[in-house]
Amino acid sequence: MSNNGVNALPATGDLCDLTIVGGGPTGIFAAFQCGMNNMSCRIIESMPQLGGQLTALYPEKHIYDVAAFNEVQASGLVDSLWTQAGRYNPEVVLNDQAVSFKKLDDGSFVVMSAAGASFRSRALLIAAGLGAFTPRTLPQLGDVSHLEGSSLFYSVTSRNDFEGKRVVIVGGGDSALDWTMGLLPLAERVTVVHRMASFQGHGKTAHEVLNAREDGKIEVHFNTEVASLETSGSCLRRVCTRSKSGHEEVIDADCLLLLIGFKSNLGPIAQWGLELQDNAIVVDNQMKTSVDGLYAAGDIASYPGKLKIIQTGLSDATMAVRHSLSYIKPGEKIRHQFSSVKMAKEKK
Repeated sequence: MSNNGVNALPATGDLCDLTIVGGGPTGIFAAFQCGMNNMSCRIIESMPQLGGQLTALYPEKHIYDVAAFNEVQASGLVDSLWTQAGRYNPEVVLNDQAVSFKKLDDGSFVVMSAAGASFRSRALLIAAGLGAFTPRTLPQLGDVSHLEGSSLFYSVTSRNDFEGKRVVIVGGGDSALDWTMGLLPLAERVTVVHRMASFQGHGKTAHEVLNAREDGKIEVHFNTEVASLETSGSCLRRVCTRSKSGHEEVIDADCLLLLIGFKSNLGPIAQWGLELQDNAIVVDNQMKTSVDGLYAAGDIASYPGKLKIIQTGLSDATMAVRHSLSYIKPGEKIRHQFSSVKMAKEKK
């Protein structure tokens, strides 16, 4: 999946109704909502494809908590979202990062990009997820860059990398548990190493992993950390572990999968002068930031009771786009139109 079927448009700089910074699920759905509200928009995405973390880190991961999908692969969800939004032909700018913005005297916005382009719109929506993210590593391993992408991984972008391999997974959260079960049918052997006494991931998946352990399908080492690696060139040979009690063990392994989380960084957005809280942008009940006409949605938005899940991000996007209309068209009464009615009109 390269560009999700997207024909990325050149940076024209033409005035549109809404510029959306971030092309993850929230940003894509915001583009769809723009179409539903007869608004023109553009998406600026720093990655070479849409989808955010779902595309960059978890394209083959299965998702179970999005409405109407009993089970959907991350890449498939992104494709479906784009199919939905693409009918309105939003402008898409890929491989370019929004680095700053200026609010003009007429209330419109100009976003400046790392590539030197300028994009003007009547309102602005930040849907940049968690911002820039880098995987957490194990400092005790030293420089392991020669192993990365061949026998050391921080995410699963292709299941084929682990087929028939002896895999050691480090972590005890949702991602580690999901991929323990996901790789079980493919790998020759799966071993889980977790530094705590119990898993922190979803209870149902944790129960499945423990059942697989009871059935002898996998090995699980609690209260244990990876101490060092034995390698040959760019190939991993063994993973050396040490428990909190001091017990040491050597595990034959072909792949090490570190799923211990990511460090997020808002990057240039942190310098935009917006009110921040816990590395997120504070918004009100209309998804508006401390700057009138500038909105935030998805994981990057902070408000009381916020849940950082895809479903909430889609709702945030709907709210932000809808309320941005009041800014774009001040004094005009905004009427709600049911999607079935709008689609029926478009088909005529």
